Amino acid sequence: MTTTTLHELLDTHIAAGSMPGAVALVARDERVEVVSAGTAGLAGSAPMRRDSLFRIASITKPIVAAAAMTLVDDGLIAPADPVAAWLPELASPLVVRTPESPVDDVVSAVRPITLLDLLTFRPATASRPTSHSRPSPRCSRS
Repeated sequence: MTTTTLHELLDTHIAAGSMPGAVALVARDERVEVVSAGTAGLAGSAPMRRDSLFRIASITKPIVAAAAMTLVDDGLIAPADPVAAWLPELASPLVVRTPESPVDDVVSAVRPITLLDLLTFRPATASRPTSHSRPSPRCSRS
């Protein structure tokens, strides 16, 4: 992925209102690409910089995601792999019928939970995907 492609990807999400700004880093072997785009806050005053500081909650999520993607990159696991192989308690998941349903209105999931589901934080619904359910095709290797 080039810095131009990465910048375009960030700009697309910023223009859609998904976020005011972002800093992204992609590393492969010895090559590291870092770009910043947008603004550092919702007010849109200061531009986002490579060295901008962030308040981050749930920091384990990006660390686990990076570790999982390293295993994917090494060919040891795949994004489509069901996670029940490692977490047997997730072999027969129940999901809420709709996003508006009460938490006790559940049905059996129509398919297994995959690594990709966990990495994309896909909501546990029975049917409807969200706009963030799939990674951008521009994130794939070229």
